[in-house]
Amino acid sequence: MNGLLQRAKARLSSSRSANNYNDKQHQQPRHSSSSSSSFSFNTSQEEEEKEEKKSSSPPVSIPSSIPSSPPPPAYSRHSNENNTIPTPSSTPQDPYHFLYLFDTVFLVDDSSSMCGLRWRQVQRALQQLTPVCTSHDDDGIDVYFMNHRNDAHPSQGYTCIRQGAQVESLFRAVRPLGPTPTGPSIERILDPYFERLSSEVEGRGGDFADVRPLNLIVLTDGMPGPSTSYLPEKAIVRYATRLDEMAAPSYQVGIQFIQVGDDAEATLCLERLDRLRRRYRIRDIVDTTKFSGPLSAEGILKAVLG
Repeated sequence: MNGLLQRAKARLSSSRSANNYNDKQHQQPRHSSSSSSSFSFNTSQEEEEKEEKKSSSPPVSIPSSIPSSPPPPAYSRHSNENNTIPTPSSTPQDPYHFLYLFDTVFLVDDSSSMCGLRWRQVQRALQQLTPVCTSHDDDGIDVYFMNHRNDAHPSQGYTCIRQGAQVESLFRAVRPLGPTPTGPSIERILDPYFERLSSEVEGRGGDFADVRPLNLIVLTDGMPGPSTSYLPEKAIVRYATRLDEMAAPSYQVGIQFIQVGDDAEATLCLERLDRLRRRYRIRDIVDTTKFSGPLSAEGILKAVLG
């Protein structure tokens, strides 16, 4: 199926979209003066060695908020130089400029099976993705975990993350532990969004342009469980049905499942989610991607862009 941004491109690459894009660019401060639209996602051997040293460090306390200043916090002993990516000006020629249309939210599987290399791969990918997303959206990205909660924030997630150092701080603090409650975790993010969508469109007589489309990217390595209540199928069907009832644009909500690792049962589970449209005759809001190699920021962006 086509990705969420592919559907948006087909619908929004009109003159109105171009005008809105230009207006947004005039309103928002620039994040970089570079005119290049290419990114470098290289990971050096030195960085791998640093990550191995970090992984053996003792646990640190969970931060109630993510620091917004450029330097990493005191417990991040290594710089983020190898993860830095140039963030270009956003132009129609920029392959990622459609990111400005969406709020980008990441849901990270922090179950026990994510320990070690998989956890470091997800951290590194998000560190590299953050400046790319922020160069197109001043709000940055939001990060949620399936088990860990940020009790200092009403959403229990970490919002408006704008720098790779903030991602590093967060992943140094959170430790993978517990089950894989995929369905309830998705509901924790999307239920408030749908309440706001319904309130704006139906309650206040507005339209869908008043609520920014949401792109939820789920990074997981295994099949939801052990409880069947952790399966996301019912929630996805409910959201897709609700969008159909509201006659929402096809790109209003998208859920991108990115598989970390090569667990066969997880692959089958994700493939079933990709077939829900035909089974229930609902709109298609799910994309699934399995990486044949290590997880990478470039690969995630390709999956999101469709």
